[in-house]
Amino acid sequence: MFEINDSKQSVIDTACIRFADIENVESIASECGMRGQMLRNKLNPNQPHQLTVTELIKITKATDNHDIINSAILEIGLVAVRLPKQGESKPLTLSAMSVTADLGDINRHILEAESDRRLTRHKKDAIVRKAQQAVRELVFLMSDVENRCGGAGPFVSMCADAVMNGLPIPGM
Repeated sequence: MFEINDSKQSVIDTACIRFADIENVESIASECGMRGQMLRNKLNPNQPHQLTVTELIKITKATDNHDIINSAILEIGLVAVRLPKQGESKPLTLSAMSVTADLGDINRHILEAESDRRLTRHKKDAIVRKAQQAVRELVFLMSDVENRCGGAGPFVSMCADAVMNGLPIPGM
């Protein structure tokens, strides 16, 4: 299919830099039981200190920012999505429209990058953020459809309706 190109900077390093730029590192550090400077050092790829898995989980839970974990999983060729919680469902049409809107934003960012003939870090981050959001919405949509249509009953019913009422033919 495709291969992720090895870049000069690790995906995880970029995520750590992005995390430090947008989050309040001092308050997160105190909430997670460490000094602010130590967390800053662990988020800085030029420093020898690195986040432990336990620390990564703590800061992710404290901020609900999954960027570093998503990047670590991407580094091994996988993609992760936070599963929907009970009661997080919304109308199916709204979920489908959210996915479509996210894809439209991704297309806009790519067209802008192509017309500028360069992809800035800010633009790349925006594309990745929108893509993760679209994947999450798709997972919510799949989960909601599965929960609403548990078992084969609804599927058989839909097929029977299609056969009894005739299948719609586009353009007719």
